[in-house]
Amino acid sequence: MPTPRLELHGHRGARGLWPENTRPAFEGALALGVSAIEMDVALTRDGVALLSHDPILDPDLTRGPDGAWIAPPGGLIRDLTAAELATYDVGRIRPGSALAAAFPEQRGMDGVRLPRLAEIVALAPPEVVLAVELKTFPDHPERTVSPEAMADAVLAVLENAGALARTRVISFDFRVLAYLRRVRPALGLGYLTDAETEAADRLWWDGASAADHGGSIPRMIAALGGRVWGPDFATLTEAQVAEAHALGLLVNPWTVNDPAEMARLIDWGVGALTTDYPNRARAVMAAKGVALG
Repeated sequence: MPTPRLELHGHRGARGLWPENTRPAFEGALALGVSAIEMDVALTRDGVALLSHDPILDPDLTRGPDGAWIAPPGGLIRDLTAAELATYDVGRIRPGSALAAAFPEQRGMDGVRLPRLAEIVALAPPEVVLAVELKTFPDHPERTVSPEAMADAVLAVLENAGALARTRVISFDFRVLAYLRRVRPALGLGYLTDAETEAADRLWWDGASAADHGGSIPRMIAALGGRVWGPDFATLTEAQVAEAHALGLLVNPWTVNDPAEMARLIDWGVGALTTDYPNRARAVMAAKGVALG
């Protein structure tokens, strides 16, 4: 019997251990051993693709040029140039915040900047998948450029690096994915879902709805031409995994940090896991005899 394999995705690098979406986090994830590094993209005022989970600078993660924590709500990344953003430090979590309590193992650092997408693409070895999440918001279009402009900017970076073949662009905003299917039909895509976007499905899913497919999200994604489904693990069921597999979908739940949950999902046969703690996942995989896929 062949050894079972699992795609292991380091979420925002490995944010449980190092500052999220930063070079140290991606270096750390790669050193631990992952199949893919997951990252989030935002565009600056001058069109540079930087890595940031949110389109707004997070006051719990960001210190200004003076070293002080920035005040809420934080500024829009699209309103600042790459040079301006390079003066902010994102190497620590604000002490006493809920985020600090959630990630007590994260190693804080000083002098850490929002990296350019091109820098992290160049960092990753060719066998590692680039899971690049495009952050556009149909409910808040003012926060970012259009889905098409975001996609084009990211495509330019990936093409310049010769990295399209090892990239999987993922998004909750299916307008992004529909556009990419038209302009780069061979590009790998991942359809992200959670309870929030399901509740406003036609807004987030470019007019699609599971209701049009008997209430089945896997059937809807397959009908859209999708091959990878990234559901929130907290609401995923074993029956949905089986249905997705029958449709030929790779199921990549996120963000799975508890070893018991990792083991349960591996037993269900998911093809991939996204986690803030690749070290924990590697230990679970070793215990179950699962190889890195």
